[in-house]
Amino acid sequence: MPVSRDSEIYNMGHFHRGKAVIFNHENFHPSLDLGKRHGTERDKINLKDTLTQLGFEVTVFDDLTFQDVRTEVEKLARDDHKDRDCLLMCVLSHGDTQLMYAKDYSYKPDVLWYSFTADKCPSLAGKPKIFFIQACQGSQLDDGTKLVRVSLNRTEVDSNPQSYKIPNHADFLIAFSTVPGFYSWRNTTNGSWFIQAICSVLKKYASKKDLLSMMTIAAREVALSFESNTPSTPHMNQKKQIPFITSTLIREIYLVPK
Repeated sequence: MPVSRDSEIYNMGHFHRGKAVIFNHENFHPSLDLGKRHGTERDKINLKDTLTQLGFEVTVFDDLTFQDVRTEVEKLARDDHKDRDCLLMCVLSHGDTQLMYAKDYSYKPDVLWYSFTADKCPSLAGKPKIFFIQACQGSQLDDGTKLVRVSLNRTEVDSNPQSYKIPNHADFLIAFSTVPGFYSWRNTTNGSWFIQAICSVLKKYASKKDLLSMMTIAAREVALSFESNTPSTPHMNQKKQIPFITSTLIREIYLVPK
């Protein structure tokens, strides 16, 4: 087994950190009527550099068709991960409500992770499966709300057995760049707000904090340090964004560089 039943942290002491796969989508088939994702190249470079520093074996795929995405996911699920700490996957693309886009086709996001449950990928059972999704989840815009401090105290709104069983869907962390139904912002020069924040926080805190705590810091960074600046398009100006993080983790993940 990868770790004892009552351990508070995942075993990150395997010989390899694990594989990290980046699906980067910049260009799309004309039939989809989706614009080129300017700035995603910066996200790709930033992620690859950050994850490599953390010890991951990083593979990047650019502009894959849906069939090719599914093939690579299934290939990764069939791989032997017994000497690896975890799995990490990043998708940089257009999206909509409950949809992601490959180069030529839309698909439901669970295509990315359903092959890695404990029953389907035994060599990752009991190990972290981490997914970062940079994509819109709709077209709604977040106007934000100003908080006013009204006092110092409140803020108002202006045993250890030899074996054990785990749920098949345990040990996943899935972080979306925005909440369902909402727009996700990307700077054409610096990359998306979400990936900028994740990479900055991982580089700063990986040797000090667990991953879920770092994701909270990244969410705060996106929420408070970024705001859209499009005065020529007033209805999209001064908008905000908040990442949406779901977790079935049962322990803490520490990505201390090997």
